[in-house]
Amino acid sequence: MKKLCKPTFKEKDHGQGAGIPVLKTIWDLFDLSLLFTQTGIRKHSGVPTWLLAFAYICGLVSNASYANQNAKFSADAPFLKQLLSGQLISQSAFSRFLSKPFQWLQFSIGRISRLQERTETRLTDGDIIALDDTKIEHPYGKKIPFLCWLFDSSDKRHVWCINLVSTLAVLNNGLEFPMLWRFWVKKDQDNEKQTKLNLAIEMLKELRQFNNARLWVAMDRWFLCKKFLTWLMDNNFDWVTKAKRNTVLFRKIYDPVLGKERFVKLNAKQLLQEIYPKIRVIGKNSVLSIPDIYIKVPYETLTRKGKPITRQRFLLVAAIGATYEEQVDEKTVVLPEEEYQVATFKGTYLLLSNRADAPEEAAKAYTKRWKIEVFYRTAKQNLGLTSCYAQSEPAHFAHVELLFTAQTLLCFATWECNKEGVEQAPSLCEVVRYFFNAGCRIHCHNQLIQVYFDIATERFARIIDKFWPKFLSLRLWNWDYYPGSA
Repeated sequence: MKKLCKPTFKEKDHGQGAGIPVLKTIWDLFDLSLLFTQTGIRKHSGVPTWLLAFAYICGLVSNASYANQNAKFSADAPFLKQLLSGQLISQSAFSRFLSKPFQWLQFSIGRISRLQERTETRLTDGDIIALDDTKIEHPYGKKIPFLCWLFDSSDKRHVWCINLVSTLAVLNNGLEFPMLWRFWVKKDQDNEKQTKLNLAIEMLKELRQFNNARLWVAMDRWFLCKKFLTWLMDNNFDWVTKAKRNTVLFRKIYDPVLGKERFVKLNAKQLLQEIYPKIRVIGKNSVLSIPDIYIKVPYETLTRKGKPITRQRFLLVAAIGATYEEQVDEKTVVLPEEEYQVATFKGTYLLLSNRADAPEEAAKAYTKRWKIEVFYRTAKQNLGLTSCYAQSEPAHFAHVELLFTAQTLLCFATWECNKEGVEQAPSLCEVVRYFFNAGCRIHCHNQLIQVYFDIATERFARIIDKFWPKFLSLRLWNWDYYPGSA
């Protein structure tokens, strides 16, 4: 018979968040702590705001999206306990930090400017900006003035929600990260109203402050507005979108009776019916360029008397027929009003772009638009985009920007982990689950910290070798690391 000893009560330095040191190294790589000071987000008392923000981001990555869950995680995660040197961040501290009206939109601009300073994260000619919006449901929306009563097409119901308009960068080197964002809010007064197109123009204007590359803007059919398309071309953006059913197109033909060229009006569905026999021969997931297709776009000019006037001109566009696989899942059935808007014919749809000289490149750019849909899904399921139930608008501003910052750090870490042709490259969700949220145990002895992972780290050896810090302290990330396994 074996003797059973009485239990000993001793605090154990183990818990989740094994990848927090790497997260902090990437945080310092873009100097985000200084960015808080530069944008006026400073502490009044207690824990520094950058440390509160970093702890909150670590909680978001670990699926602790509420203030009380973040407080509990910061008290349990071994690396955060070492960083805080025993100081606890209470739920009220997180709540006060989130509810203060800081300049979070200015912080987002600073975050993007930091990314444009580095070669590997800078947008260059041919890179893509995906533009879209999503709805963030709030359970207490009836009493909150900045929420809207809108129809959510994914759930097929009306909800009280925040309408988030945002952009996502998709670089040719494989890196992608969220960029700028805005809340669209209904206004009673006409002089305060802003459409989602106005918000998109604001974000793209802010990007032009520190980047002048010729970029693609890939967007869904809702953003097909001719004035918006004209603005994009005037500001060195190339655009690609899906045609609506009521989009008016023109074809240039030679009229033998008149003895000159003229434009014939047609719609998108007629064009798809015309090319369907050819595209069916090519097969599924194929594209077919249609020549000599034009649209009318407005432009500003002056009359003979010098008065401003808006006229129309014909613009040659790339009209691209593409095929898609019909969805059989009930949750993805197209609603009647959506079916009325989009131009389709027997599994084909029509893309439009201003780059008539590069139709294949335009079609390839549009396929990257789906990246922002994946980002929204990841943000809602894994980072708690819909889990902020605060009733103050500043709290939602803080929550969304910190979530975008967390996603930026995670995307950069995943890209570094997967580049240079790594076999069996892990996805972003796998990096989060099996590395950043992995369990670990640490042992402190003579100013040294020994780290033991609960997982085999061979898949993440590259990111550990590149970003694992050497020093740890409260003010500087100052700590020695000696690899170990358990």
